[in-house]
Amino acid sequence: MSLVLTALLSGLGRRFAYWGAIVAAVGVAVWILLRQGKHAAEADLAIRRADARVRALQTSKDIRHDLQNTDRTDLERRANRWMRD
Repeated sequence: MSLVLTALLSGLGRRFAYWGAIVAAVGVAVWILLRQGKHAAEADLAIRRADARVRALQTSKDIRHDLQNTDRTDLERRANRWMRD
């Protein structure tokens, strides 16, 4: 009787160890996927911020260039029209 009981308990121990290892492996895989997703999202955000900054700098440069190359009377006319609107 004790031999049968020992065999059943050792079989249960192996099953628990097997399922525990599977659960641990799935848990680690999910943790790695979440971590990689977070890093990818942070990198994407940094790229989008850098692109927005480049666009803003380019727009500022274009406006500054237009202001420097436009004659004074045209600038006054545009300012008057802008103030009326």
